[in-house]
Amino acid sequence: MTNPIINETEKTVTFEMECECDECKGTGLYVGMAERDGAAVICNCCDGRGKVIIKQTYTKFTKRKVRKNVKRVYQTCGGFVISATDVTTKDGITIKFSNAGVAYKDWLKGETPKPIEDLMCPYLHTGQALQSKDVNDLYKTKCSKYLAWGNITSCKCYENKHLCWKIYNGVK
Repeated sequence: MTNPIINETEKTVTFEMECECDECKGTGLYVGMAERDGAAVICNCCDGRGKVIIKQTYTKFTKRKVRKNVKRVYQTCGGFVISATDVTTKDGITIKFSNAGVAYKDWLKGETPKPIEDLMCPYLHTGQALQSKDVNDLYKTKCSKYLAWGNITSCKCYENKHLCWKIYNGVK
């Protein structure tokens, strides 16, 4: 079997193909840290054949399904626990989730979620993409200067993230 085999039913598609074993690079033998001075063991991924059969079955896409348990959709959680409703922290800070994201029904219609500005800075919201796609020089003037090793929330600007959002959003 050198060419892929594709089996299709009304609801699924299965792809199957022989591939070189990644672990032994097609030799059927494994040489790692414990195998020395010309010793090898039979590769346990391919049982010494040098090849593996990759088989994957997928359900055919017909339409995007609707989830019943979702009220709001966000671009990212930025590593935080998020909610569909506003939350007041033990420090008395209110995170207005209702002002962020987008209602699920509107997301289904194509609306883009708004960032959770009360919770995270633009750097977190963009998944750190500001490094390569700077917006309004925010990364150049703030993030690159004030981010230190460790947690992004340790940034010297994080407590005043609303100012970073102003720069990001182009508000003067």
